Amino acid sequence: MLHLNPNLLWMIAGTFGALSIGTTLRLIALRNASPDVARKRIGSLKVWWLLALLWSTAALFGQIGVGVLVALASVLSLREYLRLIGTTEQIGRFAIGCLFVVGAIHYLLIVCGSAVAARLFFPITALLLFGAVRSTTCDMQHYTRITAGLYWGSMLMIYGLSHALFLFDVGSDVDPSVGRVGWFLFLVLLTETNDIMQALVGRKFGQRKITPGVSPNKSLEGLVGGLASTVLLSVLLAPLLTTLTLGRSPISGIGLSIIAGIFISLVGFLGDINMSAIKRDAGIKDGSSLLPGMGGVIDRIDSLIFTGPVFYYFVVLLDQLSVNPVGK
Repeated sequence: MLHLNPNLLWMIAGTFGALSIGTTLRLIALRNASPDVARKRIGSLKVWWLLALLWSTAALFGQIGVGVLVALASVLSLREYLRLIGTTEQIGRFAIGCLFVVGAIHYLLIVCGSAVAARLFFPITALLLFGAVRSTTCDMQHYTRITAGLYWGSMLMIYGLSHALFLFDVGSDVDPSVGRVGWFLFLVLLTETNDIMQALVGRKFGQRKITPGVSPNKSLEGLVGGLASTVLLSVLLAPLLTTLTLGRSPISGIGLSIIAGIFISLVGFLGDINMSAIKRDAGIKDGSSLLPGMGGVIDRIDSLIFTGPVFYYFVVLLDQLSVNPVGK
């Protein structure tokens, strides 16, 4: 059902306003850029507008809309990932079919309100099923590498990413002012802002390389720039999109917002590095060319598959501590 929360509408309008300002500044900065660089940056801007439109539309339809969008991201990223670990014949058509069926059941359980069952169902079923199917239907050449890769990819692209949808099941008695979709928007906005600022600051000021063997463009300056920006945005958005500050003293609320921003920034960096390692092992730079200027879907969700689970369990832990305070 379409969710026309006035605060949510203002939040979406603010997002597009900020995107408009950023686009204008980027176009001004590209006036003297080479044609190739300008083409890539403009392509990236177009993708950001498309993604903002998709996230906003999904948010208006609540958990169903977000569920469809996240499930679609899982499907597209899995298609890209499977091409990295082997051919269809090596992985096995039946094994691939089972992967998508189990993933679909997982998302259906979440949307139908059975989040607890979904958290248990997918990792156990995938672990047992993939091994059983591949050992009985596939060639044993590279069996361990491909089976492990299949399970690892499914845990990232389906299970990890689906934690963004689990946020609708947060047990707090009071919802954010924009509704429960606020938790999801908070996670996505901070994760994407962290990615953008790490890239921009690193490109402008990066000198000290952090992981030259995996991602040569990652720098300490970029990491710090992303961290500072994400923490600041967390403090600004937490009162609107979450309940981190609700019912707490100003110091406690700001402190939790800062902690959330730090977690999302640092874990997002690790998610990015993880995907870079996977692509480097496969000998490619981008997951695909689906998103002009950005690569593939896995290049866009690489941070989110790590930040989703960490932020979700951070919120769950806070909820449990508020119900059962330490020392009582």
